[in-house]
Amino acid sequence: MNKKILFLDDDPIALYHYETVFKEAGYSVRCIEMADAVYKAIESFTPDLIVLDIRLSDGDGRKICDEIKIRPATMNVPVILLTALSHAEISKLECAADAIFGKSFNSDNLLLTVADLIK
Repeated sequence: MNKKILFLDDDPIALYHYETVFKEAGYSVRCIEMADAVYKAIESFTPDLIVLDIRLSDGDGRKICDEIKIRPATMNVPVILLTALSHAEISKLECAADAIFGKSFNSDNLLLTVADLIK
C-alpha cells in the first residue's frame, strides 16, 4: 500500500503542484485548502505524513501542528511546515514540526525529507 500524505495549503496552485509531484513519486495524496477541514481529513484519510502551510487564510499551521502532536492518535505522525518566511524568521519558529521548508523549495529535497520521515 502506498504511503499517504495530507497537504493543507490555501493556495490551489501549490496544492496542484504537490499532488502532481507526490503522486508521480508513488504516494497517495489528499489536498485540502481549509484549516477547519484538517481533523476530518486526518480521521478519514489517516495520513502517514502531514504537510502544512504556516500562513493560512483560516488558521496557523504552527498551531495545527502543535495540536496534531499532542493528540494521542496523531502524535507520531510526522509534520512538515511550509512557509514563505525568511530563513532568519524560520530559525526563530517554535513548534513541534519534524521539518520546516521555506518557499520556494526544491521538490526533490521535500521528497527526500518525506521519504526519510516515513520510512
